[in-house]
Amino acid sequence: MTFDDVRQIALSFPGVTEHLVFGSPTLRVGKRFLACIAKIDPDTLCVKVPDKREREYFLAAKPDVYYLTEHYENFECLLVRMPAADPDEVRSLVEQAWRTYAPKKLVAAYTPKDDS
Repeated sequence: MTFDDVRQIALSFPGVTEHLVFGSPTLRVGKRFLACIAKIDPDTLCVKVPDKREREYFLAAKPDVYYLTEHYENFECLLVRMPAADPDEVRSLVEQAWRTYAPKKLVAAYTPKDDS
């Protein structure tokens, strides 16, 4: 998967916008960060993961896909090697971040599209 795939996933949620931050695309809902290309590697996604247990689960379950560096350890995020990532898992991570940080009225009105 690529950042274009992540962009497509994120922009499918109401209220998500893309901004350039330090010359790099960043996805937000309102003023809240959801995901961006990590500064350390253009093939790495930095995605907001507000649930620390969920973050630990992904780090333990798939260390070849999910990781952290010392710089990112104190942030509510997870680094994702995009070429090795499962699009459904990334979608789930982005959706969870969106549901946590989007305005409650936006979340309540959201009806997922049926992909079948």
